[in-house]
Amino acid sequence: MWEYVTKRYVLTGCIQMEAISKLELHYYFNDDSHDIDAITRNKCEAEMLAIVYEVATILDIKTQLVAEIPLEGGFRDKWKALGENSPQLQVILMTVGLLTTIYFTYDPESNARKKELEQLQIQELKLKLKQLKAKDNIEEIAQITANKISKNLKIIKRKSNLYTHLNNNSRIEKVSINVLDSSNIPLHKETVINRQVFREFILSTNKLRAEEDDNAQIELISPVLKDGNYKWKGIYKDQTISFNMYDQKFKESIFIDGLNFHAGTSIICVLRIRRELDEIGEVKIKGYSVPTVIEVLNGQSPHETTQGKAHRHAKSMYDNQSDLFS
Repeated sequence: MWEYVTKRYVLTGCIQMEAISKLELHYYFNDDSHDIDAITRNKCEAEMLAIVYEVATILDIKTQLVAEIPLEGGFRDKWKALGENSPQLQVILMTVGLLTTIYFTYDPESNARKKELEQLQIQELKLKLKQLKAKDNIEEIAQITANKISKNLKIIKRKSNLYTHLNNNSRIEKVSINVLDSSNIPLHKETVINRQVFREFILSTNKLRAEEDDNAQIELISPVLKDGNYKWKGIYKDQTISFNMYDQKFKESIFIDGLNFHAGTSIICVLRIRRELDEIGEVKIKGYSVPTVIEVLNGQSPHETTQGKAHRHAKSMYDNQSDLFS
């Protein structure tokens, strides 16, 4: 776990550390001053450190950051990185520099198979980093690393928070995020982000694409037997949930056909799960809805609904088409 001690962010168990390189957040102002609003600085520091430690956690690399005395030239915050492996720390800091100054597109529609492949590639990258040597091309490895983890939701949200705080301070004209050696010499050319493009890094919404379980089983606890926009209750994967029933044909079968419910009655359905990111990039479930009921299970033979048959037919056609093109 991380501990905060006198401006030091420490990963418990990280030992025998030596100074390697530094990360610098350089603020440029639209006047000749060399001071910064304390709240803005504190918030930006929190987001930067969160990104660093998220990258370190993903790559399974122990590190410690120690804040140094800020420098003038606008206002320059510096954090000295300590660790057991100099090349690994340089990869972390260069990766953070890339992640926070280059716009990576995020595709929320990427399928599960692609995401699984990306996770395998990250595991392979972690193994490679454990064997990293000073003679290796650190900058190239950092670019590969940044590409592989750029879709991490916590990093995306933290970066959005960072540029939101920067954008909210009208005195900040531009920023740069640099990696320095122990003598404060940049390890690569400075990348400057002008105020005009801050918004490109800010999420327009915290909403994520809804997840769908197209074969969800929900044991009904409290079906709604009254017409109106009331929420149903049921047990889904051992968890009690409230959900909106949007299958109008199923609702009509209750009132018109006299569909009965008993203790233990369950439905097989399409369950849509609404999700959003919170302020630290954690995925939170915001609600459930059922657009299609496929089957009703009430202790007897399963009763497949008309809309359930149509749904399964459409899904079969889509799956066959996908297999053909793949």
